[in-house]
Amino acid sequence: MNKTIKRIFSSYFRTTWILKSICVVIFWIFIAILASIEPLIFTEFIKKIEIYISTGTIDMNEIISLSLIWWVFAVVYIIGSYCFDYFFLAKTIIAHYHKNTLILVERISHMSYGNYLWRQIWSLYKVLDRGTESQLFFLYSTLLGVLRSFVSIIFISTILFIVDWRMAIATLILVPVAISIGYYIYAKLAETQKNLDLEYIKGFWILWNSLTNFWLTKTLHLEDAFYKKIKNVFDTAYTKQLKINRWWSIGHGYTAAIVIIARIIVIWVWLSLIVKGEIDFATLFLFFSYIGWIYFPIGFIFEQLRQFQKYLSAVEVMYDEVDAIEFENTNEWKNLTTVTWNIQFSNISFDYWDWNKILREVDFEIKPWQKIAFVGNTWAGKSTIVNLLLRFWDVTKWEILLDGVDITTLKKSSLRKHIWMVSQDNSLFNLSIEENLKLANPKATKSDIEAALKNAEAEFVYNLPNGIKTVIWERWLKLSWWEKQRVSIARLFLKNPSILILDEATSALDNVTEKKIEWALRKLMKWKTSIIIAHRLSTIKNVDTIFVLEQGRIIESWNYEELIKKKWKFYTLANPDKLVLW
Repeated sequence: MNKTIKRIFSSYFRTTWILKSICVVIFWIFIAILASIEPLIFTEFIKKIEIYISTGTIDMNEIISLSLIWWVFAVVYIIGSYCFDYFFLAKTIIAHYHKNTLILVERISHMSYGNYLWRQIWSLYKVLDRGTESQLFFLYSTLLGVLRSFVSIIFISTILFIVDWRMAIATLILVPVAISIGYYIYAKLAETQKNLDLEYIKGFWILWNSLTNFWLTKTLHLEDAFYKKIKNVFDTAYTKQLKINRWWSIGHGYTAAIVIIARIIVIWVWLSLIVKGEIDFATLFLFFSYIGWIYFPIGFIFEQLRQFQKYLSAVEVMYDEVDAIEFENTNEWKNLTTVTWNIQFSNISFDYWDWNKILREVDFEIKPWQKIAFVGNTWAGKSTIVNLLLRFWDVTKWEILLDGVDITTLKKSSLRKHIWMVSQDNSLFNLSIEENLKLANPKATKSDIEAALKNAEAEFVYNLPNGIKTVIWERWLKLSWWEKQRVSIARLFLKNPSILILDEATSALDNVTEKKIEWALRKLMKWKTSIIIAHRLSTIKNVDTIFVLEQGRIIESWNYEELIKKKWKFYTLANPDKLVLW
């Protein structure tokens, strides 16, 4: 936990001006001390009352002066507390929360694609949400509550020893006991609470797993099975949480008990001293007032430590997750300036894992503005070639060249802005149709959008309740599969990329719509380097070269007519009568 606390404050000082941080600490100490002064003013009033009782006279000028001092104190304290809480503390910590969250989001956004596939993205979102919020609350609680209470205890203890060291010892004699009991309870429950928080996360992960595969959950009637798993986790966590809270309840009780015992001790010491004429009633009032100001803050500190454990657990999990992410380094990459779009794979072998080689000595060249196709059975390596071109993964022992330049030396953003891919399963964001389209081309005009929708046979969007302003709900609830695909293809027309990749782009469409879109795509592919992955022969019959893949190797490459004439692997895959690849 010490490492986590250091990380919280290092991130705080990294985003906060150092002079402002110093001002926060100074002002915070001032407010903590100021809050502890009020009982001293009470005591002076008690002394004046004692004088009146013993002499029957009272100096009204002194009473008025004390009242004015009290009013000035109240105004200064109220204004000071507001200024500290808002201008120094709130604005500083919320600014840190804002900046630190953006830093973490930016880092997560730049995780490598391979690392993304290995992670539970919902879990990452959840721990980031809980972690940033917990760090905010931790800083608030630490600066506003715990440290201020600690400074107040030190300041009050100093005052008590100045007033009367004997009464001070009587007042503070149980402080070590209060600290020891509080620390024992905290230490006993700290690790248990952390593990319990992870149990709750586990339960919500099971729920998320059920919801993300909800169709399968419903089809196989697994609702009760998932519910039982979640219930078992939460029931166990519930039982453990009750045991933990039982100990925290004991902590609440011991603070009150110690305060009562401390008051009894102070009364007895005061009685022994007043009998000797060595102390007055006002001093008893002062010490009685400060007892609660010492022991309840100690209890408050350990109560806050209970919350700190939750905060620190969430922050620790967040930073562990962030530290485990593999980020893309962009410092040494250069911008893409190529204009001819010649693509060359030089004897590429690649595997995602050491035991599963996907590509084996793949060597080919796509000349500028050529249209080529990759065909082959599932797991032949077609999509892997595309993923390598997009730099979702990088090869290290061989080269993929774009106009003679190794693509690993190029900025990924610079590379990808010239490439656009339409797959069989294209995603649309939970935005309006217009916003989804403009992601491809933010400067697109109304006529550009209309032309793109017409080319994609997607003019149906104008018939939706709000036209192209219609918001696509989560999981494309307002659009059917083929409607979603046509919007994705319209997005492609707006992008008008230099390198075009079609991965089963029209397979979800009916034959009439498919032919119309293919005609439009042929116009779009003119003067572009185009890569097609397809099972329908109608989409690849007119390409310049067809590469046939089998077990990660290119075993044939020629145009359609020549491959059919050779009557080898492509011929066995092809079914010309149905225009489908088996």
